Amino acid sequence: MDRRPPSFDPQSRTWLELGEVQRLLLDSYPGLVLGLDLDGRIRWINPAGAERLGRGRDELSGRELAGNLMALEELEVRATQLSRELGERIPADASVLSARLQRGFTDEHEWVLRHKDGSPQPTRLALGTLRDHQGSVVGLIAVEPAQRSDDEARLQLTHHDSLTGLPTRAVLPDRAEMAIQRAARQHSVVAFMLVELTGFEALCETHGHSVGDDVLRATASRLHFELRKTDTAVRLDGGQFAAMLVDLHHADEATLVANKIAQALAAPVNVGVARIPLSARIGVAWFPSHGDQLLPLLQAAEAALASVSSEAGGVACAPLAGD
Repeated sequence: MDRRPPSFDPQSRTWLELGEVQRLLLDSYPGLVLGLDLDGRIRWINPAGAERLGRGRDELSGRELAGNLMALEELEVRATQLSRELGERIPADASVLSARLQRGFTDEHEWVLRHKDGSPQPTRLALGTLRDHQGSVVGLIAVEPAQRSDDEARLQLTHHDSLTGLPTRAVLPDRAEMAIQRAARQHSVVAFMLVELTGFEALCETHGHSVGDDVLRATASRLHFELRKTDTAVRLDGGQFAAMLVDLHHADEATLVANKIAQALAAPVNVGVARIPLSARIGVAWFPSHGDQLLPLLQAAEAALASVSSEAGGVACAPLAGD
């Protein structure tokens, strides 16, 4: 007889303070489960979730979900979506997690959580309320559904690259819109980079596509290492990637990061007994100097990329007006 995953239905006691039965259910559940207080602080995580995210069960206790397991940009993008959907302003803080529940709706959404090593972990979470014995809401529970429908699986493939685990270009519009709006209020800089591995097609023809896949995975990992948790790296096509850097004080910071990325990507990749030499060319553009919308900013970065040698690689910034 097939065994169904345990359900989570807090009844007479709060799940923020776990009892024996709750712990048994959590220990046997195959997906990720988080217990949060109303301020968005993590109170507990189940073993399967801790293992998946490379964490100890007590490591995250008391820490805020945003900034630890989730990039702040995730909350901002979700706040924008909910504000449009609900017809009222939803702040980009812990209230994002309970906004639909407070209004009597269910909430199941695709989030990008972070492994301890910085790699993205796309995860669909169903949110519910935790109540004490008097029925008062004392926290939230986030459960990864045990099974996904075909539509949900297709949505996952649409928004995340199955090879590298990075988001795809589909996530950029909402994230860019939110980042640019915030930068306009704070008079800060948002930079966009296009990154292209030079000679990637020839590499695949010479060494095979499986080696090419290893190179792409290594490139994604190196991008993550050089970027902050608040930044976004996405996989485009072939050997092309993009990155969005937020909350910069000066455009020079973007150039510095771009050069660090170019240096990191120039290191050979070890594949079996072979060492595959690499180089990359990078084009950089930024708000507000090169536009205030995603498309013109990416076009400016693409023009800068085109000015870089396709053989030697390197970094180029889009020219400013009058240059």
